[in-house]
Amino acid sequence: MLTHINLLKYFLIRDLKARYAGSGLGVVWTVLMPLIQILLFWFVFSEILKARPYANMQIPYIYFLLSSFFFWLAFSEGLMRAANSINENAEMVKKVSFPNILLPLTVTISSYIHHMVGFILFIIIYSITVTLSPSLLMVIPFLVLQLFFSFGLGMLFSSLLPYLRDIGQILATALQGLFFLSPIIYSIEAVPEKLRIILFLNPITYFASSYQKIILFNKLPPVENIIIILALSAISFICGFVIFKKLKSGFADVL
Repeated sequence: MLTHINLLKYFLIRDLKARYAGSGLGVVWTVLMPLIQILLFWFVFSEILKARPYANMQIPYIYFLLSSFFFWLAFSEGLMRAANSINENAEMVKKVSFPNILLPLTVTISSYIHHMVGFILFIIIYSITVTLSPSLLMVIPFLVLQLFFSFGLGMLFSSLLPYLRDIGQILATALQGLFFLSPIIYSIEAVPEKLRIILFLNPITYFASSYQKIILFNKLPPVENIIIILALSAISFICGFVIFKKLKSGFADVL
Protein backbone atom coordinates (compact mmCIF):
# COMPACT_ATOMS: atom_id res chain seq x y z
CA MET A 1 0.00 0.00 0.00
CA LEU A 2 2.82 2.42 0.90
CA THR A 3 4.46 1.70 -2.43
CA HIS A 4 1.24 2.56 -4.25
CA ILE A 5 0.88 5.83 -2.30
CA ASN A 6 4.45 6.83 -3.15
CA LEU A 7 3.85 5.97 -6.80
CA LEU A 8 0.67 8.06 -6.80
CA LYS A 9 2.59 11.00 -5.31
CA TYR A 10 5.25 10.63 -8.01
CA PHE A 11 2.65 10.54 -10.82
CA LEU A 12 0.78 13.48 -9.33
CA ILE A 13 3.84 15.71 -8.97
CA ARG A 14 4.92 14.76 -12.49
CA ASP A 15 1.49 15.61 -13.90
CA LEU A 16 1.29 18.98 -12.12
CA LYS A 17 4.76 19.94 -13.33
CA ALA A 18 3.97 18.82 -16.90
CA ARG A 19 1.03 21.24 -17.05
CA TYR A 20 3.35 24.22 -17.14
CA ALA A 21 6.45 22.76 -18.78
CA GLY A 22 7.72 25.16 -21.43
CA SER A 23 5.07 27.76 -20.59
CA GLY A 24 6.19 31.33 -20.05
CA LEU A 25 3.31 32.19 -17.71
CA GLY A 26 3.42 28.85 -15.91
CA VAL A 27 1.00 28.59 -12.99
CA VAL A 28 -0.65 31.89 -14.00
CA TRP A 29 -2.62 29.87 -16.57
CA THR A 30 -4.37 28.19 -13.64
CA VAL A 31 -6.20 31.45 -13.05
CA LEU A 32 -6.05 33.05 -16.51
CA MET A 33 -7.98 30.43 -18.51
CA PRO A 34 -10.93 30.14 -16.08
CA LEU A 35 -10.92 33.95 -15.77
CA ILE A 36 -11.47 34.32 -19.52
CA GLN A 37 -14.42 31.89 -19.38
CA ILE A 38 -15.85 33.63 -16.32
CA LEU A 39 -15.66 37.07 -17.95
CA LEU A 40 -17.35 35.73 -21.07
CA PHE A 41 -20.27 34.19 -19.14
CA TRP A 42 -20.55 37.26 -16.91
CA PHE A 43 -20.63 39.65 -19.89
CA VAL A 44 -23.21 37.64 -21.85
CA PHE A 45 -25.57 36.72 -19.02
CA SER A 46 -25.17 39.66 -16.64
CA GLU A 47 -24.47 42.62 -18.91
CA ILE A 48 -26.21 41.67 -22.18
CA LEU A 49 -29.07 39.45 -21.02
CA LYS A 50 -29.35 41.19 -17.63
CA ALA A 51 -29.84 37.80 -15.97
CA ARG A 52 -30.72 37.69 -12.28
CA PRO A 53 -30.12 34.29 -10.70
CA TYR A 54 -32.91 34.76 -8.15
CA ALA A 55 -35.85 37.07 -8.80
CA ASN A 56 -36.39 38.00 -5.14
CA MET A 57 -32.76 38.21 -4.01
CA GLN A 58 -30.01 40.66 -4.80
CA ILE A 59 -27.20 38.17 -5.35
CA PRO A 60 -24.67 39.37 -7.94
CA TYR A 61 -24.61 37.10 -10.97
CA ILE A 62 -20.83 36.70 -10.76
CA TYR A 63 -21.11 35.26 -7.24
CA PHE A 64 -23.82 32.87 -8.36
CA LEU A 65 -21.72 31.69 -11.30
CA LEU A 66 -18.52 31.19 -9.31
CA SER A 67 -20.23 29.31 -6.49
CA SER A 68 -20.30 26.18 -8.67
CA PHE A 69 -18.26 26.95 -11.80
CA PHE A 70 -14.84 25.80 -10.57
CA PHE A 71 -16.32 22.53 -9.30
CA TRP A 72 -17.72 21.93 -12.79
CA LEU A 73 -14.33 22.66 -14.38
CA ALA A 74 -12.67 20.17 -12.02
CA PHE A 75 -15.27 17.51 -12.82
CA SER A 76 -15.28 17.93 -16.60
CA GLU A 77 -11.51 18.17 -17.00
CA GLY A 78 -10.88 15.34 -14.55
CA LEU A 79 -13.34 13.04 -16.31
CA MET A 80 -12.03 13.74 -19.81
CA ARG A 81 -8.41 13.29 -18.77
CA ALA A 82 -9.19 10.17 -16.75
CA ALA A 83 -11.08 8.63 -19.68
CA ASN A 84 -8.03 9.09 -21.91
CA SER A 85 -5.41 8.19 -19.30
CA ILE A 86 -4.94 4.54 -20.28
CA ASN A 87 -4.76 5.27 -24.01
CA GLU A 88 -2.35 8.18 -23.51
CA ASN A 89 -0.01 5.98 -21.47
CA ALA A 90 -0.30 2.94 -23.74
CA GLU A 91 3.45 2.22 -23.84
CA MET A 92 3.72 2.30 -20.06
CA VAL A 93 0.65 0.08 -19.64
CA LYS A 94 2.02 -2.48 -22.12
CA LYS A 95 5.60 -2.60 -20.87
CA VAL A 96 5.57 -1.76 -17.14
CA SER A 97 3.86 -3.69 -14.37
CA PHE A 98 2.15 -1.27 -12.00
CA PRO A 99 -1.40 -0.59 -10.75
CA ASN A 100 -3.00 0.91 -13.87
CA ILE A 101 -5.77 2.38 -11.76
CA LEU A 102 -3.31 5.05 -10.61
CA LEU A 103 -3.44 6.66 -14.07
CA PRO A 104 -7.09 7.83 -13.94
CA LEU A 105 -6.73 8.57 -10.22
CA THR A 106 -3.70 10.81 -10.81
CA VAL A 107 -5.28 13.00 -13.48
CA THR A 108 -8.56 13.24 -11.55
CA ILE A 109 -6.81 14.52 -8.42
CA SER A 110 -4.56 16.78 -10.49
CA SER A 111 -7.56 18.40 -12.19
CA TYR A 112 -9.23 19.07 -8.85
CA ILE A 113 -6.07 20.62 -7.38
CA HIS A 114 -5.68 22.76 -10.50
CA HIS A 115 -9.19 24.22 -10.41
CA MET A 116 -9.51 24.55 -6.64
CA VAL A 117 -6.83 27.25 -6.86
CA GLY A 118 -9.37 29.36 -8.74
CA PHE A 119 -12.09 28.55 -6.21
CA ILE A 120 -9.88 29.62 -3.29
CA LEU A 121 -9.17 32.93 -5.04
CA PHE A 122 -12.92 33.41 -5.50
CA ILE A 123 -13.54 32.78 -1.79
CA ILE A 124 -10.85 35.32 -0.86
CA ILE A 125 -12.52 37.97 -3.05
CA TYR A 126 -15.98 36.91 -1.87
CA SER A 127 -14.93 37.39 1.76
CA ILE A 128 -14.17 41.07 1.10
CA THR A 129 -17.85 41.85 0.48
CA VAL A 130 -19.59 39.05 2.38
CA THR A 131 -19.05 37.78 5.93
CA LEU A 132 -18.15 34.13 5.59
CA SER A 133 -19.91 31.57 7.76
CA PRO A 134 -18.27 28.49 9.30
CA SER A 135 -20.86 26.52 7.32
CA LEU A 136 -18.69 27.19 4.27
CA LEU A 137 -16.55 24.27 5.45
CA MET A 138 -19.43 21.98 4.46
CA VAL A 139 -18.20 22.43 0.90
CA ILE A 140 -15.37 20.01 1.72
CA PRO A 141 -17.40 16.79 2.22
CA PHE A 142 -19.42 17.56 -0.92
CA LEU A 143 -16.19 18.14 -2.82
CA VAL A 144 -14.85 14.79 -1.58
CA LEU A 145 -18.05 13.06 -2.70
CA GLN A 146 -17.79 14.74 -6.10
CA LEU A 147 -14.20 13.53 -6.35
CA PHE A 148 -15.35 9.94 -5.73
CA PHE A 149 -18.12 10.44 -8.32
CA SER A 150 -15.58 11.75 -10.85
CA PHE A 151 -13.06 9.01 -10.17
CA GLY A 152 -15.71 6.32 -10.48
CA LEU A 153 -16.74 7.61 -13.90
CA GLY A 154 -13.07 8.05 -14.79
CA MET A 155 -12.35 4.40 -14.02
CA LEU A 156 -15.40 3.34 -16.02
CA PHE A 157 -14.60 5.30 -19.18
CA SER A 158 -10.84 4.75 -19.03
CA SER A 159 -11.45 0.99 -18.97
CA LEU A 160 -13.94 1.13 -21.86
CA LEU A 161 -12.13 3.57 -24.14
CA PRO A 162 -9.28 1.21 -25.17
CA TYR A 163 -11.96 -1.13 -26.52
CA LEU A 164 -14.38 1.52 -27.87
CA ARG A 165 -12.43 4.51 -29.16
CA ASP A 166 -15.55 6.54 -30.06
CA ILE A 167 -16.30 6.97 -26.36
CA GLY A 168 -13.93 9.95 -26.22
CA GLN A 169 -15.98 11.97 -28.73
CA ILE A 170 -19.29 10.87 -27.19
CA LEU A 171 -18.11 11.86 -23.72
CA ALA A 172 -16.98 15.33 -24.85
CA THR A 173 -20.41 15.98 -26.36
CA ALA A 174 -22.19 14.56 -23.30
CA LEU A 175 -20.23 16.88 -21.00
CA GLN A 176 -21.37 19.91 -23.00
CA GLY A 177 -24.95 18.76 -22.57
CA LEU A 178 -24.50 18.19 -18.84
CA PHE A 179 -23.09 21.69 -18.43
CA PHE A 180 -25.91 23.52 -20.19
CA LEU A 181 -28.57 21.33 -18.54
CA SER A 182 -27.35 22.05 -15.01
CA PRO A 183 -27.94 25.18 -12.88
CA ILE A 184 -24.45 26.63 -13.21
CA ILE A 185 -25.00 29.61 -15.52
CA TYR A 186 -28.67 29.96 -14.55
CA SER A 187 -30.67 29.01 -11.46
CA ILE A 188 -33.23 26.24 -11.17
CA GLU A 189 -35.82 28.95 -10.44
CA ALA A 190 -35.18 30.48 -13.89
CA VAL A 191 -36.30 27.28 -15.62
CA PRO A 192 -40.03 26.82 -16.33
CA GLU A 193 -41.43 24.37 -13.81
CA LYS A 194 -42.55 21.85 -16.45
CA LEU A 195 -38.96 21.62 -17.75
CA ARG A 196 -37.17 21.29 -14.40
CA ILE A 197 -37.41 17.51 -14.50
CA ILE A 198 -34.74 17.62 -17.22
CA LEU A 199 -32.34 19.33 -14.83
CA PHE A 200 -33.04 16.83 -12.07
CA LEU A 201 -32.15 13.94 -14.39
CA ASN A 202 -28.67 15.47 -14.54
CA PRO A 203 -26.41 14.40 -11.63
CA ILE A 204 -24.46 17.66 -11.84
CA THR A 205 -27.59 19.55 -10.78
CA TYR A 206 -27.42 18.06 -7.30
CA PHE A 207 -23.77 18.99 -6.81
CA ALA A 208 -24.10 22.51 -8.26
CA SER A 209 -27.23 23.39 -6.28
CA SER A 210 -25.60 22.06 -3.10
CA TYR A 211 -22.57 24.33 -3.50
CA GLN A 212 -24.89 27.30 -4.14
CA LYS A 213 -26.89 26.58 -0.98
CA ILE A 214 -23.75 26.36 1.15
CA ILE A 215 -21.82 29.30 -0.31
CA LEU A 216 -24.57 31.80 -1.13
CA PHE A 217 -27.14 31.00 1.58
CA ASN A 218 -25.06 29.43 4.39
CA LYS A 219 -27.44 26.47 4.43
CA LEU A 220 -27.15 22.74 3.99
CA PRO A 221 -28.80 21.32 0.87
CA PRO A 222 -32.10 19.45 1.30
CA VAL A 223 -31.76 15.98 2.78
CA GLU A 224 -32.93 14.38 -0.48
CA ASN A 225 -30.07 16.11 -2.32
CA ILE A 226 -27.56 14.74 0.16
CA ILE A 227 -28.97 11.20 -0.16
CA ILE A 228 -28.87 11.38 -3.96
CA ILE A 229 -25.28 12.66 -3.94
CA LEU A 230 -24.19 9.88 -1.57
CA ALA A 231 -25.89 7.30 -3.79
CA LEU A 232 -24.43 8.74 -7.01
CA SER A 233 -20.91 8.78 -5.57
CA ALA A 234 -21.13 5.24 -4.18
CA ILE A 235 -22.68 3.74 -7.32
CA SER A 236 -20.22 5.52 -9.61
CA PHE A 237 -17.18 4.45 -7.57
CA ILE A 238 -18.25 0.82 -7.11
CA CYS A 239 -19.31 0.31 -10.74
CA GLY A 240 -16.21 2.03 -12.07
CA PHE A 241 -13.90 -0.02 -9.87
CA VAL A 242 -15.56 -3.34 -10.71
CA ILE A 243 -15.55 -2.72 -14.47
CA PHE A 244 -11.98 -1.39 -14.45
CA LYS A 245 -10.79 -4.46 -12.54
CA LYS A 246 -12.60 -6.76 -14.98
CA LEU A 247 -11.28 -5.13 -18.16
CA LYS A 248 -7.73 -4.12 -17.20
CA SER A 249 -6.26 -7.53 -18.07
CA GLY A 250 -7.02 -6.90 -21.74
CA PHE A 251 -5.49 -3.40 -22.00
CA ALA A 252 -2.14 -4.59 -23.33
CA ASP A 253 -3.85 -6.60 -26.09
CA VAL A 254 -6.00 -3.76 -27.47
CA LEU A 255 -3.71 -0.74 -27.03
